[in-house]
Amino acid sequence: MRGRSHDEGARRKRAARAALASMAAAAISAAGVAPVRAEPAATPLRARLEFIRGPGAEECPDEQLLRAETVRAMGGVDPYDAEAAFTMTASIERRRGKLAASMFLRDGDGHGRWFDGFSAYDDCKVLVTAMALSIAVLLDDAAELAAPPGVSAKPASPPAPPEGPCSPDRPCPPKPSPAPPSSPRTASPVRAPHRSRASPVAGERFSWVAGLGAVAGLGMTPGVAGGPALSFGARWPAWSVALEVRGLASLPKTIDKVPMAVSLLTANAAICHHRQFLFACGLSELGGLRASSDVPLGGASRLSLRAGLGARIGVAWPFAESLSARAYTDVVQTLSGMAIERHPNVPGSQRALWSAPIASVAFGLGVHARF
Repeated sequence: MRGRSHDEGARRKRAARAALASMAAAAISAAGVAPVRAEPAATPLRARLEFIRGPGAEECPDEQLLRAETVRAMGGVDPYDAEAAFTMTASIERRRGKLAASMFLRDGDGHGRWFDGFSAYDDCKVLVTAMALSIAVLLDDAAELAAPPGVSAKPASPPAPPEGPCSPDRPCPPKPSPAPPSSPRTASPVRAPHRSRASPVAGERFSWVAGLGAVAGLGMTPGVAGGPALSFGARWPAWSVALEVRGLASLPKTIDKVPMAVSLLTANAAICHHRQFLFACGLSELGGLRASSDVPLGGASRLSLRAGLGARIGVAWPFAESLSARAYTDVVQTLSGMAIERHPNVPGSQRALWSAPIASVAFGLGVHARF
């Protein structure tokens, strides 16, 4: 009973320590606050460190940051030892749009002794700091993890009574036969850390992306233009390609006192690089500008071609498993001289009603889905 109550108390302490570590790590992951430096333990548990950056976490900090943050959280004590019997496996990988961290402690026989894990959206550094705090809280109390769980210390054998001198009236007691030599116990192989079956180039890291949004532009038509935008493309962890179609209409209905309706249809090809919640793209644009005058002999009804090259910079906010909101800004240099000419039969000035500037700016807002 005593051994059982001791094991129960040890399990409760380990559960309380794990809960404390998880709550503190979750607070760090949510608020991004650095941990308070702890007092060093008298005999911290030493463990061999294995750090794995899985699919989607290749750009996260390496093992050195986890080591440094653990030492800082333990008040300058380094608990990691390449020759230690215990092994701490820490891993980060991206799962369903989030960065997931897990820590797993094994003893020398490969038996699991402790596990913890939590997740964050994109801040790898804050996540590694939270992992270090959770590990430091665990290793700070090494007494209950030094022996395998459920094994209590064996009571010491009572001392043998002193033997008196042998005589014919008091023969010597028979000596116990020596125990046969036991076969050497084969140690259980140390289990390799669990790695994701997917390699960095696995197909599951690829996904299709579709988007819907609204765009407002300056320099694309006379005055401000606005309208919907549809996109479709492919996404990898750090890169994406997409084709976007826009249908814009000029908000001003009068150009140089001539009533006129102007619309623009464009197709954009974008190659983007993504880093956490930011992305930057190179753009190529091709489209057609259509102007239609409501007054006879006011302006020429014609179609002008638009071509340009530019860049995009934007930010993405994931708010569901496979859904995110995006805002971006485009700057495109016009390669073709778009213009809305006056009707050729109108006497007087031959000046165009509107000519495209050398560059245009567009602002977009929308949602993107991965599937």
